[in-house]
Amino acid sequence: MIFDDIGSFPLPEGIDREWVEKNVDSKEYEEMVKRAFMMKIKAGVDLPNYPQFRDMNTMFLDLIKDEELQEDVYVIKKRHARIREVDALLGMEIDAMRACITGPFELYYQEFGTVIYDDLLERIAKSVGRFIQNLDAKKVGCVSLDEPSLGTNPDLQPSRDQIDMAYEKVSFKNDVQIHLHSPLFYTELLEVESIDVIGIETAKDEKAMEAVDAEELESYEKFIRIGIARSDIDGIIAEYNSIHNTNVWGDDEGILNAIDEIESKDVIRKRLKKAVEMFDERLRYIGPDCGLFSFPKQEHAVKLLENVNMARKVNE
Repeated sequence: MIFDDIGSFPLPEGIDREWVEKNVDSKEYEEMVKRAFMMKIKAGVDLPNYPQFRDMNTMFLDLIKDEELQEDVYVIKKRHARIREVDALLGMEIDAMRACITGPFELYYQEFGTVIYDDLLERIAKSVGRFIQNLDAKKVGCVSLDEPSLGTNPDLQPSRDQIDMAYEKVSFKNDVQIHLHSPLFYTELLEVESIDVIGIETAKDEKAMEAVDAEELESYEKFIRIGIARSDIDGIIAEYNSIHNTNVWGDDEGILNAIDEIESKDVIRKRLKKAVEMFDERLRYIGPDCGLFSFPKQEHAVKLLENVNMARKVNE
């Protein structure tokens, strides 16, 4: 099993997304990305995603929609289809990283809504494919397509042909994950050859594991990524407050205690054990359910990652 993370990470104190957008090309931002990436490595993450400090949709759509960078409408020229954060990390002596890219359906949905026009979907999918093509497989061990609306938005119902169209441009030497917030759509992706690993969130709702059939995964030669640690920090803190009749909002040490109790290594280990029992060799990746941007501070996100690392080490 490989311990990875979905991507997003809290900003350093005193920095907001407005600053990031204005300074994304600066040396200061590059150093901020490198420091956060090293935090993930030190916490024990095997395959850390680049720290995704920017909005997952606009960081790609802004480039795809920029007429100066386009080959055609919504088709970015290949040389411009690069992820700033990945490029910032390439100069570091790292073994490997994970690179999340917002999926074609999510980008389409954010731009046009739930009514899918094939020509527009095809253009966006072509652009997504070019971001993947520009990744260095020697450094990037896994690409993940983030598709949170598939299976959670009942109005987003692509056809079989549209699913094939969306992912036919995806080609990468190493693993290609797809990150879903719900397992409801996973069966629609089993026949997509370009996808190797289906990722689902199960820590907040462990019954989600039961919606996935391990034998079905095996028959289609697919693997699974299981979220074994909750990433809903508001819920974690609220639960801790309720148990102890207290209020640790705004209390850094109290929030660390909340994470250590509600998402302790023992709690996480039980979920991991269940995932191993259910999926055995089909289980390839583990980590938090989703991104950690909503955590109040970077130290809180690191604490959760450390707990995951301790849980999986005990399980080995």
